[in-house]
Amino acid sequence: MIEKQNINGQEVWIKVDPHPVQRKNPRVIPTEYFTAACFYDAPAAESHSGEVLKDEQGEVLLFESPVAAVAAASQYFERSVNPESRSRSSPTEDE
Repeated sequence: MIEKQNINGQEVWIKVDPHPVQRKNPRVIPTEYFTAACFYDAPAAESHSGEVLKDEQGEVLLFESPVAAVAAASQYFERSVNPESRSRSSPTEDE
């Protein structure tokens, strides 16, 4: 899923992808998480060139729902897009 948003006057795109989890017991949930990638230009559906949200250790952040993934990516953009110059600031590893 790709969602276009306008944050601080700049158009940005958030791509949410499913991230299956293999469990020994298939009845243990969740069996699927979601990842979020940020784009400053419209991505193709199969694009993997976005900035994937990661934690402080550089591990990909996993979300329990697409809504949670979009919300986290929106917060990332709100922090990284400078409204006055309409350019992005340097991302940090924990975003």
